[in-house]
Amino acid sequence: MGTLSVTKADHLLWLGRYVERTYTTLRFILHAYDVALDDPLGNWRDQLEELGFREEEENPYTFVRDCLFSPTLPSSIRHSISAAYDNAVTLRDCVGTEAIAYVQMAYDNVGSAETSESPLLDLQAVIDDIMAFRGCIDDYIADDAVRSIIKVGMGIERIDLYTRLNFELERLPQEVHRLASRINRTGIAYDQESFRGVVDMVFDPAFPGNMTYEQLGELLKLDAHIFG
Repeated sequence: MGTLSVTKADHLLWLGRYVERTYTTLRFILHAYDVALDDPLGNWRDQLEELGFREEEENPYTFVRDCLFSPTLPSSIRHSISAAYDNAVTLRDCVGTEAIAYVQMAYDNVGSAETSESPLLDLQAVIDDIMAFRGCIDDYIADDAVRSIIKVGMGIERIDLYTRLNFELERLPQEVHRLASRINRTGIAYDQESFRGVVDMVFDPAFPGNMTYEQLGELLKLDAHIFG
């Protein structure tokens, strides 16, 4: 892995994972919000259950606010982007100030949304910042291994979240294809058997329409074991 230490590689992987966790979870929450606006009596509460919402015990509006802004809830947007920034600042020498700045901007915009009278505008800015961060990876990072590790982290997190949230499962074959093109360029050891299992499952003709709950659970386990 050349001059890239094991510690830095781990920070790069988790930088990618936490940035993607922020992005995908925020998209999922905004999607549930749009559904609620279109059909207040519809199944949007059922969608929140994928994030852990318990309708018999919790207020959905309080739950959504916690998912966005709680500093202690591990799945919240604030927690994820804060963890992404914590990883980014240790990587200034190999990621660069331009990319780190977009992670900082995303974190700041989450804070702005919490106190804003128009929080959706600030939350959209978070999505824009993360998209800009993705562009910076390609434009400013010369080391292919560094780029690949961040992108592999993003891919691993997408597989986990899309499966866990039952969200845009039809995109998983494309995500796994991208992951396959990058994973051997990272220089990091990984569990090849688990990765083959993920490939086999998402490219099965039965995926995703005829996947059972148990099979999706197995996909989550395989994804977790790739670098676990």
